[in-house]
Formats: sequence, structure tokens, C-alpha cells
Amino acid sequence: MTLLQLQYFQTLARVLHYTQAAAELHIAQPSLSYSIKELEKELGVKLFEKDSRHIRLTIYGEQFLPYAQQALSMIDEGVGVLRQMSNSAQQIVRLGYFHSVSASLIPSVMLGIYGQDKNQNIRFQFTEAPSFDLFQALKKGEIDLAFCLHQDEDLESVTIMRQPLYLAVPEHHPLARRESVCFDDFSREPIVMLDKPSSLRQQLDEIYSRHGQSPQVVFEVRECNAALQYVALRFGVSVLPQVPAMENEKVVVIPISDETASFVRTVSFSWMKRRPLSPAAKRVRDYIVEHYETP
Repeated sequence: MTLLQLQYFQTLARVLHYTQAAAELHIAQPSLSYSIKELEKELGVKLFEKDSRHIRLTIYGEQFLPYAQQALSMIDEGVGVLRQMSNSAQQIVRLGYFHSVSASLIPSVMLGIYGQDKNQNIRFQFTEAPSFDLFQALKKGEIDLAFCLHQDEDLESVTIMRQPLYLAVPEHHPLARRESVCFDDFSREPIVMLDKPSSLRQQLDEIYSRHGQSPQVVFEVRECNAALQYVALRFGVSVLPQVPAMENEKVVVIPISDETASFVRTVSFSWMKRRPLSPAAKRVRDYIVEHYETP
């Protein structure tokens, strides 16, 4: 099996037309047909089948396509890394993070990394998004490293920090003058929650379920600032980590102290186990792990 065979297969699988695929690849159609037949012979299965004058992928072709695409993508990544290493060009690291660590963590990390002379050529492409979106971007190879809350067996992760959660209430709410609250104090209040893919939503749903209750959800939102806007408008309360928008004078933020449930969430720093990192991404990863990992 050769690299050209994989490239020919990927192109033909996309256009599903031998003449068009051959033209796009700048080869003769018989050469394309021969290459695909040799690949099928090596694999022992038919990758394409004819339907009248058209072709389509067989079930074997559909199964094989994502593996061929991943192999070609990994080779492209490797070529890019070698080019960076050979010409001392700017080395790009794609780093993701979610909003509540943007002010408290990211500036500190950047100061530390650029404080080392060997990192002066590194440049970052930042992605700020909800944790679940970052988790998916890591899995797809769209970013290299991420501070996020979601984990699975494909990710390598270390714990970076533990964020306490707070109850945000409108300024004239009956709980606004309390120094702290417990779950029972707000469990029956109308509540603004993050949407279901959010790890915070999953955590709160589990807490409500454990107490035999269902939250009275008035709005579902994708990020913390939107939740705070609805709290300020007196639609309900919300349980959130510390974010800059909590300085809103129409919102009061109260610590949650509860012996029956943990109102703390763990922030992890993650990367894919089986996807090689560029030298620059490795340096960034190693710096963050060395200086920020917590037991």
C-alpha cells in the first residue's frame, strides 16, 4: 500500500467519478483505475461498486475512508512540523480554554512561557469556547492543547485547579445578604443553567437527582455571561464559577457551603494520547504540567 494509492482513493471517494478524479490528480484515468484495483487486491475487498454509469463506495470503502483520511492528515501534520523545525519559522500552538479561566490563568501561563528564551518563536492560536466544544476540537485535531472539564480514554489529562462554585442571585433577592448558602436554600428557586453538554450542568443535575429533586430551569444558556445577564434581569438564580462579569452591580455572588454535595469543579489540562505534538506544543505542554499541575 502506497501513499499515492491512499491519495487516489481519498480523491475518488470524494468525487465518485473516475474521469473527474483523474483530472484533479493530474494523471491518466487508466493509471487511476489500475492503482485502485491494486489497492483493492491488497486489501482483499472491493472499495467501489458501479451503479449504471455511476460509482459509489462499498461498505468496505466507507469503513476504510476515515482511516485513510486520518493517515494522510497525520502525514500532512508531520510535514508541517518538519518545515517549522528546518526554517526556524514561527511555531504555532493551538490552545483552547473556556471563559472562566481566561482572566485568572491564561495571562499567567503566557508570561511564564515567554519568560523562557527558547519559546520566543512560539505563537498561539487561541480558541475560547465552552468546555464540551474544546473537548470535541481536541478529538478532531482542531487544537493541540486545552484547558477543559471533559475527559475520556483518548485524552491525557492533568489536574490544574479546582474552581469553587457560587450562587448568583439578583441584587434584591432574599438570599442576597447571606454570607453563604447551602443547596436547600436555593434548590426550589427558578434557576438559569448551562445547556446539557456542559460539565457544570451534568454536575448540578446529579446533585438535584441525589436530593430527589428536579431543577426549575427557566433558561438554558451556553456560557456563564449569558446566565448572569438573566440573573440580573431577575429571571432566577444560577450556580457558576467565578467570572469577570460577576462584578455586575445588579448581581450578588454568594459562596456555597454544603456538606451533602461538592460545589467545586476540577479543571484539567488535556491533549490527545495518540496524536503526536509538534516540538513547540510539547514545550508548552511540559511547561504547563511542570508549573501548574496540582495533586
